[in-house]
Amino acid sequence: MSRVEDPPARGTRPRNRREIILQAAGELFYRRGYPNVSMSDIARETNVGASAIYRHFHSKSELLVEAIQSGIASYQTIVDQATDLDDVLRQSAECALENRTLGVLWQREARNLDLVDLKLMRERLSSVTRGLSRFITDARPGIDRTDTDLLAWCTMGALVSVGFHSLSLPRDEYVDLLVAISHIIVGLDLRHDVEVATGGERPQDDPESRRDVLVSHATQLFAERGYGAVGIDDIGDSVGIAGPSIYSHFESKQKILAEAVTRGNEVLRSEATVVLEAGETPQVTLGRLVASFVGVAVHNRFVIRIVMSELDQLEPVDRDYARREQREYIDTWCALLRQYTDVEQVAARIRVQAVLLVVNDAVQTPHLRSQPGFEARLRDVALAMLGLTWSVPLDS
Repeated sequence: MSRVEDPPARGTRPRNRREIILQAAGELFYRRGYPNVSMSDIARETNVGASAIYRHFHSKSELLVEAIQSGIASYQTIVDQATDLDDVLRQSAECALENRTLGVLWQREARNLDLVDLKLMRERLSSVTRGLSRFITDARPGIDRTDTDLLAWCTMGALVSVGFHSLSLPRDEYVDLLVAISHIIVGLDLRHDVEVATGGERPQDDPESRRDVLVSHATQLFAERGYGAVGIDDIGDSVGIAGPSIYSHFESKQKILAEAVTRGNEVLRSEATVVLEAGETPQVTLGRLVASFVGVAVHNRFVIRIVMSELDQLEPVDRDYARREQREYIDTWCALLRQYTDVEQVAARIRVQAVLLVVNDAVQTPHLRSQPGFEARLRDVALAMLGLTWSVPLDS
């Protein structure tokens, strides 16, 4: 994460006060989540009164827009000025490490923007990926436009994944690793003779109980709006009952979230258990785990989103359990990866975390989900990032 400058002494008027406020707000949104940060919190962080902040920003939402835009603008400058593909990837990797907040602010907090601002931020982020796509096309003449689009978005996902964890390497080594991962993605030959994925939710085998329906609807609301923006009445309205009636099934909204996260982790653990019990080689086993995760993410994107973004909203006991489940899941991937490569432990986790974020980011991006064969093509990207292919041994 980029270092936050020490706030100026109270009573002083630094010329860069606007930038200081913006940086502090972005870091607070990143650490605590947008709904949990007030203008007073930002004022305390910058040693000013709240009125001083309002002289520069009209609202907290404006601060969030500016924080996201500032991060996007850094990458836009790079794609505007870079000389070739390697240059744009290396500069982008350095940018990702200098400011690790953008991915989290976009993936987790942009849901709090109004539709106009959200559309504007999407357009600006799309401008960055279009710029990156042009470099891919220059390096790979004749590549299909839909391929460059998916590869560019996945590359950005891999780069900003560094904001979702605190893993560290020596700077040059870290940059080299991110560049290597990015080159794997942009150099991938994607298949076109694959099935058309609908991206719909997997059907339930048995009729859902009222409790199941509540969890299902709440999961979608939490994923789309963020936990803090969803009330009990919202959940009740989504299933056609009065909000207070929910309390006959769950004692609180927080318990609904805990149940949703638990179910998401249970799906991943159950599918992983089946794969691991097959006793195949590390490459085949990890390949099947990757395919399993991509399948779950594509068909249950709301579940995956809250599992990856809403843990901080859980009570400590539930949060600790969920994080332990996630660590064990990631540990399994890392252990398998290290069995057939010489990658060090920290680098293995960085690579695995990049895969998980790339998949989550792609399935949350509507125009990517609509691409023909999206699931299979995304699976190819995820496998390639770990040195695997969907070859006959994996497909049999």
